[in-house]
Amino acid sequence: MEVKDFLKKVQNKLIVSCQALPDTPLDKPEIISAIAKSVELAGAVGLRANGVNDIRAIRQNSSLPIIGIQKTCRRDAIYITPRYEHAVQLYEAGASIIALQATNPRTGDCTGLKPLIDGIHTELGLGVIADVSTLAEAQEAMALGADMVATTLSGYTPHSRQLEGPDLELVREIAAKSIPVIAEGRYHTPEQVVRALEYGAISVVVGTMITMPDRITHYFIDHINRQLGHEDV
Repeated sequence: MEVKDFLKKVQNKLIVSCQALPDTPLDKPEIISAIAKSVELAGAVGLRANGVNDIRAIRQNSSLPIIGIQKTCRRDAIYITPRYEHAVQLYEAGASIIALQATNPRTGDCTGLKPLIDGIHTELGLGVIADVSTLAEAQEAMALGADMVATTLSGYTPHSRQLEGPDLELVREIAAKSIPVIAEGRYHTPEQVVRALEYGAISVVVGTMITMPDRITHYFIDHINRQLGHEDV
């Protein structure tokens, strides 16, 4: 999918991240595919999904653009699409655009950021979304050839803002530099989504509060308990 077509498709609209935590009841490709179809029918204009099996299952039932990622565990930490072979696998499964981690520092076994971006462009013909946590990382990723950035990793690196909610200020900072930015990370309400769009985001990705009933249930129970002064149960 051409980058310009992707941007036109998602402009000022909602993208839904359809993922499940490992070893949870929803962690099955057929279930993730059903969730993806459900949010498509509800009006989502794009999807974000993790792993070859889930993306392949989603693609069988949906023609929406899929932001493909591959999460890998490295030294007890999660890393997003660290190597070129991951991007190839996502492309073959049906991803429309590839998202990859562009935070610093990159670990030694990751493909260098520029070769990774160049390979996705030239060999696969797909666009690249750089998942970042700071403005400096966004600027560096764009200088290395990324087509756009996403604020996915703000709060997940030690050098970024540590917030309970979304990093709206990062969206504003990046947009002010005329960098195409997708807002993502801890968006829990429609009001937060609208604010991100007002701050200059092209689109907003929402995941947990739409597609993870276990997290949503815990959110409600925790809020109820705090409001009523109950102990956690």
